[in-house]
Amino acid sequence: MNHDTGATHSPNVTELKALYRAAEARAARLRFIIEARNLLDAQTFEAAAQEVLSRLADFSGASFAELVFPSSQEELPVQMTVGKSTSPGSDSILFTSQDGSGLCLTLIGPLRGRGVDADDRQTLEVVAGQLADAYNLNRQAAENQALLGDLQRQRSELAALVAQLIQAQEQERQRVALDLHDGSAQLAAGLSYRLQDLAARIGEAHVLKPEIDQLAALARHSVADLRAAIADLRPPELDDLGVAAALRTRLDAIDGLEVIADLDAASDRWPTSTGIIFYRVAQEAITNVIKHAEASRLVVRLFEDDAGEAHLEVIDDGKGIGELRHPQMRGGQLGIVGMRERLALLGGRIEIEAGSSGGTHVRAAAPLAQETTSE
Repeated sequence: MNHDTGATHSPNVTELKALYRAAEARAARLRFIIEARNLLDAQTFEAAAQEVLSRLADFSGASFAELVFPSSQEELPVQMTVGKSTSPGSDSILFTSQDGSGLCLTLIGPLRGRGVDADDRQTLEVVAGQLADAYNLNRQAAENQALLGDLQRQRSELAALVAQLIQAQEQERQRVALDLHDGSAQLAAGLSYRLQDLAARIGEAHVLKPEIDQLAALARHSVADLRAAIADLRPPELDDLGVAAALRTRLDAIDGLEVIADLDAASDRWPTSTGIIFYRVAQEAITNVIKHAEASRLVVRLFEDDAGEAHLEVIDDGKGIGELRHPQMRGGQLGIVGMRERLALLGGRIEIEAGSSGGTHVRAAAPLAQETTSE
């Protein structure tokens, strides 16, 4: 039995051509979307937006395309155009899109040109959304860069203020040191010489001789204490040679302790404010060891690590940090507060803990930022 199926199953050439054209159109739209995305990813937004706008005009058959960016707080809206409208009276808006970011895309073409169908409009909407996303990312990047610039500027200004504050503190210390040297120290030295002269003139048999000798010894001790205080207020080595040399001089003057100094000479090239702060912290930590720790051994290390941070370590084998809680050690506790406050000026930190074999381990660190000064 023969069956005639040609009428129902034979291919319709017209339909096949239409399907083929539709598939080609969809592929072309997809390629257009992908190419627009690639352009926006590969180039700066300004360059890519101009190229994408030109392709949008070609895709839609527009003779004129306009892309308007929203205005910032202090600037007028920015406009980007392609082509021109030769006959304003005979042109019409083929497409317009405006999203929540304020970016507006407008395509204008002749009334007699081919229309923008639903599929084309959807493609234009997708590319317009890509433009809006790229614009938002570009604006956010610019805002982030501006914020980063502001942060760096604020850090620079803070570093300058810290340097000025430390300089002011050191100038005040130097002034006090000079006042002590020219005032109290000279008076104490004069009193010591007068008492020694008086003791020499009255002779050994005089009843007041022992008491005058005691007063002369007390005056000499006062002179020595004043001179030590003057040296601590502003050691000349700190200005002339740097923090390592100043610390070495301070450690060489310590009696009754085994002192081990590991001081990196590179620290003498640290920014002035950093060197001063680390010297003061070391000075306070060493003073605590001498006055309170009852230690037999003192280790001081000063160095810079590979990350660009300055480090100080002061280690002793004395009674340990727990003793600082005793009421008689209140001065030591105030010294710790002073060390923390000084390091905070540099954005640094300090750790004070019991040593692995007793005693106290002081660790201080701070970033070695480039020091800046303002006129």
